[in-house]
Amino acid sequence: MSSVASVPSGDEARDAEVGLGWGEPAAPAEGGSGEPLLGRAEMAALLQGEAGEPRAAILAALGARRVAQERWPTFERVLDRFREVFQASLRAWCAGEVEFSLESIGARRFGEHLESLPRPIPIAVLRLAEGDGRALLILERALAFALVDLLFGGRRAGTANLAEARAPTSIERVLIERFVGLVLADLERAFAPVAAVRFTLERIETDPRFASVTRPTNACFLVKFRIVLEGRSGSLVLLVPHATLEPFRDRLRETVTGERFGGDPIWERHWASRIRVTEVELEAVLDERPTTLREIAALRVGEVLPLSAEPDSPVVLRCAGVPLLRGRLGRVGERVSVRIEDRIPREQED
Repeated sequence: MSSVASVPSGDEARDAEVGLGWGEPAAPAEGGSGEPLLGRAEMAALLQGEAGEPRAAILAALGARRVAQERWPTFERVLDRFREVFQASLRAWCAGEVEFSLESIGARRFGEHLESLPRPIPIAVLRLAEGDGRALLILERALAFALVDLLFGGRRAGTANLAEARAPTSIERVLIERFVGLVLADLERAFAPVAAVRFTLERIETDPRFASVTRPTNACFLVKFRIVLEGRSGSLVLLVPHATLEPFRDRLRETVTGERFGGDPIWERHWASRIRVTEVELEAVLDERPTTLREIAALRVGEVLPLSAEPDSPVVLRCAGVPLLRGRLGRVGERVSVRIEDRIPREQED
């Protein structure tokens, strides 16, 4: 008697593909029976306490995959400015009708988004020129092949998107790199009024597994743009880890460009005006020499302390023990004076 294996349904087949998250089923554990480690009753006991109330710690751990999105107002304005600048550049580059729009700005775990991408797909790995930060620029396959087709002189209207499941050829890769260079140039122009953020193209990957630039659990900004080229459309995604923009965090989180957190211009002007009229004591040091406590204890009224200073020796002016100026002794009428000759640099104060 022969037995026929049952064919899993569509939902069961999708549930089986949970191993690596790349559409490949995970290999079963050696010696495993295929039974779940915990039954329904045991899982319910973990989620609920003795009184039947849900356990907050367990629920918080299960919901930790979600990323709390924090608004960075200035960063949003930079992206909107990039949209305006890049749309003009893209029209000149493609010599045709182009629509470029900002669809969404969100937050997501880095690994979760990479796992959701199909293979192959053009991914530009970007590097921050001023540090070790990195980001990803992801081109939807339909957009990548539409760009290549248009640059090769393909027909505009009436042509379907070319979304073939294949990696770009060497020539197509060069054209994609030129497109990425155009994006980076306009992205630098959009950031210029706020911060000197400049990305450079490090490499082009087609497999998301080789485009990892941070830990899978790290939070990232997920910025999605939509490009329409002569009737063909596609998505352009910018995936930036929060750590990459950390050096510019304060400026990108400002509600108003140029805002200084904690600063009050009225009090700043008040303190500046008072500090300028504050009286300080300035000391003119003629000479210094080491001595002992025995010599100091033996001093009597009328004794003379010999100094090594001469009439033309330099005099150091100090304020609160800090040397500031250097000058020469002189006389104005009946008063002894000091003529200031130069300023003592800060590195020579010690």
